[in-house]
Amino acid sequence: MPAGHIEKNEPATVALIRESKEEIGVNLSVDSIKFSGIMHRKELGEERIDLFFTVKEWYGEIKIMEPQKCDDLSWFALDNLPTNLVPYIKAAIQAFNSGTRYTEFGWENI
Repeated sequence: MPAGHIEKNEPATVALIRESKEEIGVNLSVDSIKFSGIMHRKELGEERIDLFFTVKEWYGEIKIMEPQKCDDLSWFALDNLPTNLVPYIKAAIQAFNSGTRYTEFGWENI
């Protein structure tokens, strides 16, 4: 999954469009973006709010644009994910598959 941070004064959809171009080389239109879920996550003492979107249409060829940060780009069925998937991403995909739009991750020790 491409991911990134929102810049100052940047709406989430604009950040998604920018990050998709920077990370996987594709152009998105606002009309192709659909909100999928939100996660309140705690890892290594830091809190994050992650927004997840689905996109059904893009322009350009998907490719690794930041090889220093990514060594593989593959498609997987949502019910057959790789074992080395980042745990919070796996939880987000499981939430998406079940229709859950809000999840919490990493708060087990509270």
